[in-house]
Amino acid sequence: MFAPRPRRSARARLVALVCALAVTWAAGGLAKPAKRKPKKPRVTEEAGWAETPAAKYAALTGTACLRELRQRKVQFAEVESARGVAIPVRLKGPLGGVLYRTELPPAERADTPHEIMDCRLVLALHDLSALLVKRDIEEALIFSAWRPPAKSWPADKHAIRHPGGLAIDLRRLVKKSSGGAKPKDLVVLRDWKPARGQAPCTKEARAAGSADAQELRAIFCDADDLRLFTSMLSPNYDQAHENHFHLEIRPEVRWRLVL
Repeated sequence: MFAPRPRRSARARLVALVCALAVTWAAGGLAKPAKRKPKKPRVTEEAGWAETPAAKYAALTGTACLRELRQRKVQFAEVESARGVAIPVRLKGPLGGVLYRTELPPAERADTPHEIMDCRLVLALHDLSALLVKRDIEEALIFSAWRPPAKSWPADKHAIRHPGGLAIDLRRLVKKSSGGAKPKDLVVLRDWKPARGQAPCTKEARAAGSADAQELRAIFCDADDLRLFTSMLSPNYDQAHENHFHLEIRPEVRWRLVL
């Protein structure tokens, strides 16, 4: 009689399986995992970068930024604490003639974190308001500005993008009503026809689509011409941005991203 073979431990079986897979892989029996390369941002460096509004606002200290808001007679309140936001403020009324708000009920808007912004972003939006007022726009409806970072985020560490209150997602622009008629609006999802990966402000792109589409694109591109923001992402960027404009101020960079 043959003696029964001793059973291998679970660890021994696992080691044997790994070795077998390695041999098979080396022989070409299994597909190798794809190498994922990080997506390179589409950036534009400019000689006069430091003189653009976006760069000047991004470089402001808290004291200087708040002083500028007061000089512009902006209605705002300082926010005592907003994790990740360097200079947190909440608008208390229209900004340069335009009301920037979420579509939450008024009672909820007073406390929502999504309407807290970094002071430097507010200055850029104040400049944007000058463009909007010329087109009779009185409201700019947003999905969010500040989106609080994870609870593990250090209380004394400043963030960028939405966690830093330095970006808004703008979805709809509402014009003043005339003669009791329903106010006209411009809706990013409805009016902007995306061309993924294509520059949004070429002569051909500006002239494409309906009158509403052309006006919406003119607003986006006029803000680009004035260099109001560090990053401006339209539905051309990717599907995740098909229903809004992402407008952002970014400190301590020497590039712009517009797509």
